[in-house]
Amino acid sequence: MKIKQIVAALTLMIAFIVSSCQYDVVVEPEIPPIDPEVPISFKDEIAPMFSDANCLGCHSGNVNPNLSPATAYNAIVPNLVDTANPEESSIYFVPAPGGNHPQKYSAAQAALLKGWIEQGAKNN
Repeated sequence: MKIKQIVAALTLMIAFIVSSCQYDVVVEPEIPPIDPEVPISFKDEIAPMFSDANCLGCHSGNVNPNLSPATAYNAIVPNLVDTANPEESSIYFVPAPGGNHPQKYSAAQAALLKGWIEQGAKNN
């Protein structure tokens, strides 16, 4: 009888240990290539990204830059954009996936923003 209790207790302990294991597998999302020949629209692709990345929680008038759709372009260009070195643009690297900003772009959003800067950061 004691052996059955020991086996049962061990079985329960093993089941508990195995069921409590959790593996978080991080799969890097595939970043779609940015075609330099296809213009990236600030109005249709970049400005909505600030809302999607939750930037407007802070940057909607109370904290600079104001990234509200009506003011975003003038708030970031030219002060936060460096078309000669897109990776050095504050609007790109501060909220980038590896950056230290509380809200971050997704890898795809960061690639799109970088592509827009590479295309000249046009107000289109």
